Amino acid sequence: EEENDSGDSTASICGSSKPNVVFCHNDLLLANIMRNKATGHIQLIDFEYGGSNYAAFDMANHFNEYAGGTTTQDNGVPDYTRFPDSERQKKFCVEYVKMTKRLESMKSDITDNDDQKEMVVEEDEDIMKEAIELLSHVQKFILVNHLYWGLWAVNQAAEEGCDEFDYLTYASNRFNEYY
Repeated sequence: EEENDSGDSTASICGSSKPNVVFCHNDLLLANIMRNKATGHIQLIDFEYGGSNYAAFDMANHFNEYAGGTTTQDNGVPDYTRFPDSERQKKFCVEYVKMTKRLESMKSDITDNDDQKEMVVEEDEDIMKEAIELLSHVQKFILVNHLYWGLWAVNQAAEEGCDEFDYLTYASNRFNEYY
């Protein structure tokens, strides 16, 4: 056993920088993201897989879900040409870091006084550095996410069969992205 092995398997994925553990949806496919046309507000639904996880895993899952493959029309065949390009992934991570900073600021405002102001977080060197590190974690978790959902699909095929949805095709496609 290595000297610096903490027993955390993420060390082999992310190196010495630790990804944040937060409450995650863990299934952010398009059908689970609702947008109110009148207000523009977004609401997530269907939290059956929700729980503590790495934020980077949830983002990796969201990016992988751009490819689809989970509807009966797709029948287990994702289209990875729809996967977001690196610039879009980076922008997503920058916005995530900025929103995290904004929410942290609001939390401290709540505990400090009752006068809440909406804080605008500007992109600066620290935000960019944190976003690039987050994106690095996300890109590593993309592979983990393929393995996770590939194994899930094998289990679903065993439990439910493949008459209504071809879970084995879906598993095969996810495993192909992993390997």
